[in-house]
Amino acid sequence: MISLFGLMGAFFVLLAGASYFFYRRNSPVQYGISLSSMLINIFLFLYSIFGVGGFEGMGLGALAAALFLASVLSLFVSVLFNIINRHGKGAV
Repeated sequence: MISLFGLMGAFFVLLAGASYFFYRRNSPVQYGISLSSMLINIFLFLYSIFGVGGFEGMGLGALAAALFLASVLSLFVSVLFNIINRHGKGAV
């Protein structure tokens, strides 16, 4: 269980770092990275239920759910960071 949280944290840092890199370049790709990761993890979760099944599918589903949660948190932090920076510059 600890390694699942560690993997989720590492994935969050990776996604947040990539979003920040594209934020510095004023690119709209900063949101696309997290959104595409969320979509991939949804398909991975569905594959774990219908394609794999059993205990292997349950493990793959737990991994997909953890990575999906990291993607959602990364997107939330990216949007929040963008709102805070825009608010600091005087725009609403």
